[in-house]
Amino acid sequence: MTMPSPAFDLPERKNGAEKFESTPSTASKSPGSTTSQTLRHRKVSNGHSNGHSSHSSHSSHSSLNGILSGKKILDGDQNDNADSNSDSNSDRFEAMDEISRWRNTVGPYCPSYSVAFKALFLIRTLGATYSNISDCDEVFNFWEPMHYLQYGTGLETWEYSPLYAIRSWAYILAHTIAAEITRLAMSANRLQVFFIIRIILGAMSAHCEATLYRAVVDEVDPRIGRYLLMALVTSAGTWIASNAFLPSTFAMYTTMLFFSQMLQPPRQHSGKRTFWAIFWVGLGALLGWPFSAAVGLPFALEELLIHNRNQSKKKTVRFRDWRRMRFLRLVTYAIVVLALVLVPMVLIDRYYYKRLVVVPLNIVLYNVFGGDVGPDIFGTEPWWFYILNGLLNFNVLFLAALASFPVLLLTYFLVPGILPNSPTSTGPLKDPLLLFTLKLSPFYLWFAIFTAQPHKEERFLFVVYPLLCFNAAMTLFMAQKLIQKFLDNYVTRSKTAAIHKYSKGLVWVALFASAVISLSRILALYDHYSAPIDVYRKAFDLVQVPAMIAGGPSLDPMLQVESTTPEESLTTKVQKQGPVRVCVGKEWYRFPSHYFLPEGARLGLIKSHFDGLLPGEFYERDPSSQDGTHVEAGEEEIPVLKPSAAEGKHHRPMMRIDWRWSAERRPGTSFVPTQMNNQNKEVWDHYTPLDECQYLVDLDYSGRPSSSSSSDEESKISATTASSSAPKEVDLEPRYLQDKEHWEKLYCKKFLDTTVGAGKNRWVRAFWIPDKITVALTRGQAKIWGDYCLARRKSV
Repeated sequence: MTMPSPAFDLPERKNGAEKFESTPSTASKSPGSTTSQTLRHRKVSNGHSNGHSSHSSHSSHSSLNGILSGKKILDGDQNDNADSNSDSNSDRFEAMDEISRWRNTVGPYCPSYSVAFKALFLIRTLGATYSNISDCDEVFNFWEPMHYLQYGTGLETWEYSPLYAIRSWAYILAHTIAAEITRLAMSANRLQVFFIIRIILGAMSAHCEATLYRAVVDEVDPRIGRYLLMALVTSAGTWIASNAFLPSTFAMYTTMLFFSQMLQPPRQHSGKRTFWAIFWVGLGALLGWPFSAAVGLPFALEELLIHNRNQSKKKTVRFRDWRRMRFLRLVTYAIVVLALVLVPMVLIDRYYYKRLVVVPLNIVLYNVFGGDVGPDIFGTEPWWFYILNGLLNFNVLFLAALASFPVLLLTYFLVPGILPNSPTSTGPLKDPLLLFTLKLSPFYLWFAIFTAQPHKEERFLFVVYPLLCFNAAMTLFMAQKLIQKFLDNYVTRSKTAAIHKYSKGLVWVALFASAVISLSRILALYDHYSAPIDVYRKAFDLVQVPAMIAGGPSLDPMLQVESTTPEESLTTKVQKQGPVRVCVGKEWYRFPSHYFLPEGARLGLIKSHFDGLLPGEFYERDPSSQDGTHVEAGEEEIPVLKPSAAEGKHHRPMMRIDWRWSAERRPGTSFVPTQMNNQNKEVWDHYTPLDECQYLVDLDYSGRPSSSSSSDEESKISATTASSSAPKEVDLEPRYLQDKEHWEKLYCKKFLDTTVGAGKNRWVRAFWIPDKITVALTRGQAKIWGDYCLARRKSV
């Protein structure tokens, strides 16, 4: 009895593709048999870990050379025998199938972690430099408190009042330490510190994204990993979220690390996967945003429902026993992580607030049980808000992410054999529908929870932006396989390889189309709306601060120095002129933080049409007084530190390492502001009178009709100003930049006017479109720009 010889000695593909069936060698004497013999004794590795290893790469190329040589023989025979019969055509098709199977077995090229990190870090560095600050909460709730810890001045929101304490100083302190190391190691000024911190945040994001990408390559499928990497690099959503100084962005980092663990197979006798998954979820929920713990619920279900990812013939423990073991492990590790993260947080917050507070608990109580003073008082949005946001920042990828579960069901019931399987898998998936449902569910769960909330903000979705990209990558992979299977039933064998090639090409067409739309979105954000951060960046150099304020004796006792002349006493009489005020009115929410103002300059808030609660200044205590009174205007003798003789009389002593962010140096962390409230009620003491402003930042729309402050009756109201106890009519938002008698422009940038011209078109203001296309799209209208300017008060 003659046994049929195997057509290939290739390993079965382990990433979910079709298995290669052995066929009898019926063409042993044909040119195609040369190809089969070439591959028969060569073993090809799929090389999923880092492209390919050197051995497998050499073997694979040798195999490919054999296939190509066989193809050349086929072509040569065709030329020599013009009247070739159907057997030679069959041999050619067999050789082409062998080439296709070889490519599928080797697997696609996947960049290593190092290559992926470098590509992502480059994009994140560009984002740190050129992306806008999209949410004023990032400035007033995080950049400003960090500036206060680092430099002693900053704006305070009601969330940091010890009465409410829904922001953790532990989260701020972690970033402050990094900022201080940057300042000391690089001798960086505060503007440089700002951008370096953003670059550090971008590096953290790049590491987490690269880790997630490699986990998908190793544990799901290399092609899905490539799609995911492309989505992370090119999407506008990740461009916006990755460099933000926000708890939701921090939770996004930890969610990526958590999901990298979740993609690994469940293990019965090792708790490493379980511990690190719980640790990353716990760290993001406690130190970042408590609601991010919701993404960990599918992992807990997976631990309790799935014993092993792959089918196995080995006898396992009873269902009840392993489930009890998993449950105890989950509870134990949750308690350990709670102790590791929450206890230091409570101690740090106790140190700064001077009272015992549990900030994560306060956040949950306020947002869930706040009632009439909950987050809804700051505005609500319609149910489709996040759908619109997803389309703007992810376009077709967002639609693909929403379709991931329906496509999974379609794939499972029609062609279950094409579902992806890990390259390191030891066998077929045991329950692929349940397994992939749990992997796709974190995005759906998060999206459903926050869509149901009336109060919606873009940053709330940051947590699951990477999971959105993963779901989209899964959809593209399964859709491509479905197209292949569908067309295979209706085409001849000779066109099968072409069908596979073109179906993969369709996936990359979708990815590149998404990248182009995202690039247009990114360019629009920069070109249309980057003026505020550019103007304030210039203000750091243009705002002039007198030496008495910027470089004179400091109110901080650790920074005080002796008088510069021997005739002066050991105390210096300081004329408290007050800081230089850079004021802003209606554009208060675009202020990028005090890191953009030089030492001695502070922001002043001018009354505008906004009638809610604006931030006030952190409490600053006169260090020479013992009763903790505020520093008031006037003359006061302040003791200074005398330098040693070795330091010289004109030498500024090096600041002692005294933890300048300590609670003793920053008493505002525990001071209870008397007029702060959690009801968004306006506080007039937070405003600065206009006559105290030396500089002004304002937006003037030159394309709109000019109106004087005396004739615009609609903008006049009866109000009590901060400098007067009697009501008087004032124009809340006059065109300051048109008042050339009192103000002179120092620096201006263009800012898109979205109420006139082409700016009224939603596509024009949301995406960057060439001017000629814009004119055609808006029927002859062009973009009209406003002037976003820094102005200086003219000397009288």
